[in-house]
Amino acid sequence: MTTHAAAGFAGTWHLLPEQCDYQLGRPPRSGLYQLDCAADGALSIASEWLGKNGKRHRAAFDGRVDGTPYPYHSTPHADALSFESVSPTQLHSTTWRDGCEVQWSERELVDPDTLVIRMRGHLSDGRCYTNVGVYRRQDS
Repeated sequence: MTTHAAAGFAGTWHLLPEQCDYQLGRPPRSGLYQLDCAADGALSIASEWLGKNGKRHRAAFDGRVDGTPYPYHSTPHADALSFESVSPTQLHSTTWRDGCEVQWSERELVDPDTLVIRMRGHLSDGRCYTNVGVYRRQDS
């Protein structure tokens, strides 16, 4: 991914809970999503959200946008993570555990100020789920 292709994703995004559609769990009350991309293609993502139960959560991960799975140790549910630029408006990531895909996310810039993230995964019984989050770009 070039800096040009990542430029549309970079920034701080606010979750629009009323526009979310979750098949697993409930959408958070609120959330922030920060995405940064360095000129060399290194990507950093940090998110924080307030769950429906009032509990605060945080997640952060980074990697190179080259489609290669790299070791990932931030959760016991996955041991590798990759990022791939599909187009200037599509950025995908996949997590693996023991060589099997366990979760993947499709980030889509619907327009310059709207980001939709579709997160898909497998439940322990083999069923799949999709959670859709809609975000609005924070004004600079």
